[in-house]
Amino acid sequence: MMETVTFTNSRGESLLLGTSKPFYLERITGTGGVPSNILSTKSPYQDGSSFIDMQLADRPINIRGGIIARSRQEMYQYRRDFMRILNPKLGLGTLVYTNSARSYAIKAVVEGTPEFDERIVSNQPFNINFICPDPYFTDQTQISKGLRFEEGGLTFPLRLPTQFAFSSYQGIFQNDGDVPTPVEIHYKGPALNPVVTNETTGEYIKIKYDLSEDDVLVINTAFGRKRVEVVNPDGTRTNVFHWIDLGSTFFQLELGQNTLIYDSDREGDRAVATVTIFWNNRYGGG
Repeated sequence: MMETVTFTNSRGESLLLGTSKPFYLERITGTGGVPSNILSTKSPYQDGSSFIDMQLADRPINIRGGIIARSRQEMYQYRRDFMRILNPKLGLGTLVYTNSARSYAIKAVVEGTPEFDERIVSNQPFNINFICPDPYFTDQTQISKGLRFEEGGLTFPLRLPTQFAFSSYQGIFQNDGDVPTPVEIHYKGPALNPVVTNETTGEYIKIKYDLSEDDVLVINTAFGRKRVEVVNPDGTRTNVFHWIDLGSTFFQLELGQNTLIYDSDREGDRAVATVTIFWNNRYGGG
């Protein structure tokens, strides 16, 4: 299977570039590494420097291909569709890159407008430059998994017939990407001062709020898109960002396994509430 690219703009209109008519994909670059800057400090008389972090730049993706049509009139109609779907004024769209192994998604916007080379009869070569402000590819489909309430016990046979009861309000979440990734938490009440903790890192996020059984607390930990709000029974949303417990952290899923647990300050809430975690694995290249 050869490479294909699908771009869907913010209005839901899609453009497929592949091996068939009318939009042919000749070449794509920018799916590997991206430019980066080393963040470091240097003290007087120090040899070299002390590494702090690596900061990735925006990801540029260049696509070269052609419009293949049966007539000049059809070619110009395809060009019109092409320009409408790739209109940079529509803001970020979703670019899905597929190779022989799998598909990756990334948010992208056209830099300027598509460039057209000299027409060849009824075929029109083109060049598109995309900019991806978030340089990481993600899974094409968002992953979701619930934290479950479980209870049971352990019974010792023969001389120790005592049963030890236990309860669990947790789940194991696997980050198979290349870097830590933010999460979106949907906590459906009831809950008094609901809290979700990443036991792998010791971080938690707690909201000082009394959730009813019909309320859903939504927490997004993504950089630049952080939000904490309650979806009310009538569908309206209440911003409760200012009710965050001061020790809270907008944690991410670390690489590998993460154990998350949920809790409430009111006895009995945990067995009734439901908590679902949404995330995307993030990749440095595809």
